[in-house]
Amino acid sequence: MNPTEAWQSVLGLLQMEMPRASFDTWVRDTEVLSLEMGVMIVATRNAYARDWLESRLASTVQRLLIGILHQSVSVQFVVRDSPNEEMEPDGNEDEKEDDEQEVAIEPVQWLDYDKIVQPHKQVVVKGYLRRLGMEIGPKATWLYIGFHQAAWRVHASGKESGMALHSGDVLRFSGLSFGAFWRSLRHRGIQSELNGLVQRIDPAHERKYRRGRDGRPHRIPIRYQVCMTPRLTRADATTIYSRIRALLDQGISILNALQELLDTEDVMELLIPSESANPNIPFDTVMDIARFETGGVLDPQVDHLAQELHRRIINVLGDIHITHYFITETIKRFNLTPAQAWLVTVARDMAYLNSRTGERREVVTFKGGYQEMGGLVGSNRYKTVQAWFNQQWKSQQRGGDLSRFLVEVEPSDSKTYLDLRVESMSRTFRVLLDEPLDANGSNKVDANGSNRVDADGSNSQTQMEALVDANGSNMVDANGTALNSLKHPLNTNKNNTSTTQHAENSAGVAPDFWELETLLQQNDVHPKVQRELLEVQASVHAFVSWVLYVASPQSGNLADPLGYAISRLREHSLREARGVFRQLADLPPTELLMLIDTTPTRAYEIPTQINHPLAHAWKKAMGSNNPLLPAVREILFGEGVSE
Repeated sequence: MNPTEAWQSVLGLLQMEMPRASFDTWVRDTEVLSLEMGVMIVATRNAYARDWLESRLASTVQRLLIGILHQSVSVQFVVRDSPNEEMEPDGNEDEKEDDEQEVAIEPVQWLDYDKIVQPHKQVVVKGYLRRLGMEIGPKATWLYIGFHQAAWRVHASGKESGMALHSGDVLRFSGLSFGAFWRSLRHRGIQSELNGLVQRIDPAHERKYRRGRDGRPHRIPIRYQVCMTPRLTRADATTIYSRIRALLDQGISILNALQELLDTEDVMELLIPSESANPNIPFDTVMDIARFETGGVLDPQVDHLAQELHRRIINVLGDIHITHYFITETIKRFNLTPAQAWLVTVARDMAYLNSRTGERREVVTFKGGYQEMGGLVGSNRYKTVQAWFNQQWKSQQRGGDLSRFLVEVEPSDSKTYLDLRVESMSRTFRVLLDEPLDANGSNKVDANGSNRVDADGSNSQTQMEALVDANGSNMVDANGTALNSLKHPLNTNKNNTSTTQHAENSAGVAPDFWELETLLQQNDVHPKVQRELLEVQASVHAFVSWVLYVASPQSGNLADPLGYAISRLREHSLREARGVFRQLADLPPTELLMLIDTTPTRAYEIPTQINHPLAHAWKKAMGSNNPLLPAVREILFGEGVSE
């Protein structure tokens, strides 16, 4: 058997044993170069694949080769030479040896804001979702955004037919909580709104299984189809169809009818409803309309014009740019409901930011007042929106405080005044275009750019009570009740002992936010593993959750929190430990350190009573005393901080 045949046999065995996504990403494109003196040289497409294979599969591949070739064989992975390098003219060999094969780049002099938010990481969707969101509602809109972003990840991998992704990849960019995500995905009304956007291929009650590597049956991933270009609203589709139908009734061909609509200078004029519109024909795209009129078969030229018209309609409102930080952090931190988060997104999109000149227009006017704002989030109850901006309406409050993102300003016309009784009165808001962080990444600012302070310089609680800072020191729930234990007196008169002394000083050693790269470096994780986890953008909250899980009695006999957490991250970069460990990992580092330091590590020590929303859950999960907590403290907060 020659080396190529032997390697093909190895690939066949690995394909049956490995997850499909891992095999396609790292193994499929490898090829054997030579087999000499018991060493097989295997080429990979890049250095990351080489390092991954060396750290994960070297011993497995060597074992398979020995079984196939019946001789002692070792394997060496190398990076495949690129065609461009082969075409370069031969030069001085000494100069070739001096060429820099690798360049180490270290980003420095970041603003804390840029380092935290990373504004370059954005989700980009069509601005037409502003119109579509009014029809399908905010939950369906955020679900589509999550599926759309996950579909781009599939496309980037080169697998047009789709590949298996964990549901967390969709959940991460859906702007929804775990429970809201699954409730919305199973809601029949929302499922119907997602028709033409996200379609489940497998029947709802059908379960398919396959035999896994452990010999047990495992569920086959549920298949979804995601339309990368959004469909038309039902009203717009009906209007376009009525216009095409009117031209066809005049004897104009479908080709000329599409061309005439394309020649319209202002596309928005095409979307003005006509009296002859038939609302009972559900079309998703202009292509569906053309296909309906031609009997199901589209001429290539007709298909081209139909696609061009659909593209012009979808692009008429430009693109919406949403930072990853807003979806994954801001929505959760400020307790925004899907409707509130979508209103902030739409308001930011309606604002103006010229990246070339730096011109900013932060003031947005809703001419239809609260009614228009309610319509933008698919709600007919304008009082819901009205309550968002009037914090004194405690009984009607839902979600977070929108005045952090939208601050109403007085109308320029001095003859008018803001009347809450007029729901359709034009209203103007100043929009916070950036995330609510100052340049140093710690202090929250309002939409008008100022910090909320009282006359004595302390944080104001007039409108919103306490707000969460970047380090999580001040927290509020949906109704504005303060949750921060440091703001409440302890429910014990016991003086601090040596075991509780760290609670007072925890703010000095805890970071303002979790950063995976820092955690990996301070724990001396192997550089290859660091590079692997950072390359796939592994979740730092998942890392923290697994460290806490191993330290809990629920983990059984596990005794290496760091090793286990890294192994779970390498297995799946976004999957977190379930239950209370996910909640604890989402806490700001300061509060988590406080919980750790108030828990005894020996049986005879007396626990310190603290007033914290998760204090009971922490004690139930970690026990009344826990000898592994010093190791957890060292992993998360650095060596020597516990001394």
